[in-house]
Amino acid sequence: MKRLDTEESRKIHYSADMQALEQYYDRQFELIKKGNTDLVTLELVMLGKALDFVHLVKKRLGIELQTGERSVKDFEEVMDAFTRGVVQDNFFADECSIAKGMAAYFGLLMIANIGGAWEDTEGGAVVVVNGRSAYVDEYVERRLLGLSTLDAQTFYNSVKLVKS
Repeated sequence: MKRLDTEESRKIHYSADMQALEQYYDRQFELIKKGNTDLVTLELVMLGKALDFVHLVKKRLGIELQTGERSVKDFEEVMDAFTRGVVQDNFFADECSIAKGMAAYFGLLMIANIGGAWEDTEGGAVVVVNGRSAYVDEYVERRLLGLSTLDAQTFYNSVKLVKS
């Protein structure tokens, strides 16, 4: 029986649509449940968090986030909604998972359109583009806590400039 954990099967095609990313994640998760634990990577974990966040946003806000660059505007709308408390749940009870999912999605969006990769650091997962780290977790946390007024498009564009 041929193992399905080749390098190609581990490669996440970030620019695929959300349905394809969901299918990829589900296939990898099934292989992991069968004991193929070497497939558990930072990228796969971040993809799972991002997909959970995409589902939450669709359910709670009715916004369908995608992987295209135009979704940066939708992401800004979502960040504003969470910051303003449009979602009626107690935000801080769920803060960690929502913020982590939000950062994972924003990182996915950057990698899909700008390039780069997830890297594990002492401070957590970061998106690295051309050797420079984009601290999406920190950006999201500061925005949600009202400590930054920097909009998502500006942050995204600053990361995009690093690629140039």
